[in-house]
Amino acid sequence: MEKLKNNLNFNYSDHRFPDVRLETCSYREYYPSQTDSFVSHGGAALLVVSDGKGVVTEEERRYTVTKGKGILITGGMTVGIKADSIEPAELIYVKIGGDSVKQLINLIEKREHGILLDFGSNGKIPDSARDMITECSKTYSSDYGIMLAFYDFINSVYEHYTEKKIPTKNIYMTRAVEYIKQNYNQNLSVESLANILGIERSYLSRLFKTYKNKSTQNYIIDYRMRQAKRMFEEEDMNVSQVCAAVGYTNIYCFSRIFKSRVGMPPKEYMERCRRHGA
Repeated sequence: MEKLKNNLNFNYSDHRFPDVRLETCSYREYYPSQTDSFVSHGGAALLVVSDGKGVVTEEERRYTVTKGKGILITGGMTVGIKADSIEPAELIYVKIGGDSVKQLINLIEKREHGILLDFGSNGKIPDSARDMITECSKTYSSDYGIMLAFYDFINSVYEHYTEKKIPTKNIYMTRAVEYIKQNYNQNLSVESLANILGIERSYLSRLFKTYKNKSTQNYIIDYRMRQAKRMFEEEDMNVSQVCAAVGYTNIYCFSRIFKSRVGMPPKEYMERCRRHGA
């Protein structure tokens, strides 16, 4: 994925996109614990987390945001952001105007509770937001190219909030997730999990694809890696201890998977956590 330059800002006049139009878009790459604020004067703005994490505040409310999350800013609302000390956030701010912006706000508010937005795990909305910033930042960008990139972003938002809702609960899915949480540190496989639940492996795979948008194996791996990160951040444990604690017997396999999911080897992550925690 192309690296974006920090502190990119683009402003556009009303005549370019009259119905639902792009007014402003910005890209911000923060350093650890950096603070910032955003405000929407009329219309609406979407704050998209394209990577990392942080804490957003709005009046007395606080929201933890990570990649795949966002914030809806409307009606002169001001929100503050504090980047995480270890994985500082990268944010894309998209200010939207036009005659149909109220319909977009209503559509989002029907599906969300409050201003915190969940864009799901497939990354389509953050990716299309990055593509839009990339298009805007081109030396010879055109109105047509910017318009296409913006409408691709808006279309991905509309699709996300108008897609058919799946049932909120499935008894096998609930049991599977709970079992993983309780036994992730054991020799846990997809086959053994299906046998414990008394269902076919193929049916279990369809459940995870439907409810979690990922395979059963990837869900187990992701959960283990989240626990490994938590242990490095909160416990005084070395790499070998964390490896065993999250269910791996081969430290090289654990290190390879950790690096592929987190972006750095576990030893480096452990050392960064200790430096920041000192």
